[in-house]
Amino acid sequence: MYDFKQKTIIITGASGGIGSALARELDARGAQLILADINLNGLEAAASGLLSKPLMIKCDITDRAEVKGLVESTLKKFSKIDILINNAGIIRPALFENCSYEDIDAQMKVNFMGAVNCSKEVVSVMIPARQGHIVTISSLAGLVPETYSSIYTASKFALRGFFLTLGIELRRHNIKVSIIFPDSVDTPMLKYEASHGGSPLTFLGNAQSPEKIVQSVIRAIEKNRPEICSPASSGIFSRIIMCWPWLVTKLWPLLERLGEKNKKSYQLEK
Repeated sequence: MYDFKQKTIIITGASGGIGSALARELDARGAQLILADINLNGLEAAASGLLSKPLMIKCDITDRAEVKGLVESTLKKFSKIDILINNAGIIRPALFENCSYEDIDAQMKVNFMGAVNCSKEVVSVMIPARQGHIVTISSLAGLVPETYSSIYTASKFALRGFFLTLGIELRRHNIKVSIIFPDSVDTPMLKYEASHGGSPLTFLGNAQSPEKIVQSVIRAIEKNRPEICSPASSGIFSRIIMCWPWLVTKLWPLLERLGEKNKKSYQLEK
């Protein structure tokens, strides 16, 4: 079992549903937390029920100067970084033909470049220490296409390619890399998708609790797993179906119709 006690862990997007659930679980396990988010009020809410006072840092992960400041502040207080959890992400649902350049840039900058920026700064600390673990929360849209969210999907596909490669490169430094691919999770982001034209595919199955994704993160760290899908069955289906792209194009319209019914039910429940 991995001992989280006194491990220094940075969580980005810490004010969100998964981020705050991560903070609660890791705090209960005795970790030293650095909670980072652009939303300072949300950070304070996420930290309010924790057993230990975390270091809270307002940080725009698309701003490299702010990311450098995040890492410098962490080292000043704790002198080390054991784990980085890239959790921050956004979505702006729309058909590609209706996407503004602003929405395109925002999703790529936060979802992909934000994780790259944070990882770049943390790796420079982990390599001399010859230890560390980088965990990134992606999405099932990093394995299969998600209609009405082409740019979001592209950003998540990019994360998979980057972190699989990074994991191979960093093995010689004893640094581990993991990616989590959740299906839909009951968070404010999912509620936003439901009311802002989100993909029907997101609503094919029942939404998971944020705590279930937290357990996937724990398992990835304890067992040094490069990839974990939640639920596992969604990951198996996604990997199999992507062996036949022509079948994806034929099957997806049917799945959209099924998902649209579930989406309407979800909207009524919320």
